[in-house]
Amino acid sequence: MILDFKFQPHKSDSQLETCNSPKVNSMRREWITKEGSRILTLFFCGWGMDERAVQHVKGKGDLLLFYDYRDISGEEAPEVEGYESVRVVAWSMGVWAASVLLSRWNIPVSYRVAINGTERPVDEHYGIHPKIYLLTERGMTEQGRDKFFARMLSGKEEIERFEENKPCRDIDEQRDELRLIREQSVREMSEMHWDRVYISEGDVIFPVENQRNWWRNRVEIITLSGGHYPFYVLDNWEKIWK
Repeated sequence: MILDFKFQPHKSDSQLETCNSPKVNSMRREWITKEGSRILTLFFCGWGMDERAVQHVKGKGDLLLFYDYRDISGEEAPEVEGYESVRVVAWSMGVWAASVLLSRWNIPVSYRVAINGTERPVDEHYGIHPKIYLLTERGMTEQGRDKFFARMLSGKEEIERFEENKPCRDIDEQRDELRLIREQSVREMSEMHWDRVYISEGDVIFPVENQRNWWRNRVEIITLSGGHYPFYVLDNWEKIWK
């Protein structure tokens, strides 16, 4: 039986309100739904995010979310035995992280989808230009973070709505994550097969042309409306596969 799932926070209300992040540098993983489904979705989130980024996205099956890529060197594969289908969705910097980790993990994946990102996240031609990336990194204050979030959204309505999806993470660790993704991505440069790629036509975070430069002649590309954050358009996991 395949069960509909709903977001189920694993933290107490007091933790959600105070945004106390655990003092760890390793990648974090959260079981959003684990109900014995036959289908498992592995979702690799974008930079600076947490499970709130997709708490409104509906669908079927179990859902395991990964985020915080300050150190992905020692990550062990999730347990996927018993699932008939394992599907991967990766967004933004999660595309790079998924490519690196899945190349190590050797787990059976039936379908892979990349959204608004590439396997070369900091790159003049295929990702975010290194100079722009460094400026973003150096300007990552709380005010700079708010400006970044506004730029990845499409219009006032999305900006207001994103208050419900805004991550509850410490600015210092987010700044560190930016730096450490840049440093790791120079050393870790994997490539793998993807089945589908979505590119938002209004993405001003991850340049659209650079995304197309990377994915052209590799995989089916589908153009979305909106900005870098796509989950008010792709608001159901089943939409992503169909």
